[in-house]
Amino acid sequence: MTSDLPENGPYYVFVYGTLKPGGRYWPQYAEGKVTASIPAMVHGTIYHLAACGYPGVILGGSGWVHGYMHVFEEKSAMEALDHLEGFVPGADPSSCEYIRRTAPAFDPSGDPFATVWVYEMTAEKIAQLGGEKVPSGNWRAHNRS
Repeated sequence: MTSDLPENGPYYVFVYGTLKPGGRYWPQYAEGKVTASIPAMVHGTIYHLAACGYPGVILGGSGWVHGYMHVFEEKSAMEALDHLEGFVPGADPSSCEYIRRTAPAFDPSGDPFATVWVYEMTAEKIAQLGGEKVPSGNWRAHNRS
């Protein structure tokens, strides 16, 4: 479910692509802004969007998407992520690149440990962008560029 952000952190965000440690957007949007970055998984399917150079996720199902849970304290960091991900709170989801939703996060052994924000893409948007399913659930391992 999408929701407005609370005024105060911490904010738990699941990242699975360019915002992971070492990713293209890590230095600008996460490095020095996160108080923790913890390996995590969510249920869903991840797709490589070759034309864009980044992934998209559809939440749900029994598959795993591998990534990290970042912990941000500042609401401004979350607002910057919304801007990066093309999410506008309150806008029609079809007009956004991603939708910010909550989902349960799991540790690498599959035990639940937090509720996190996740930027999800619609199935229609993934199809429009020629998304290719990443069977391993790990975009970085799939996309070594």
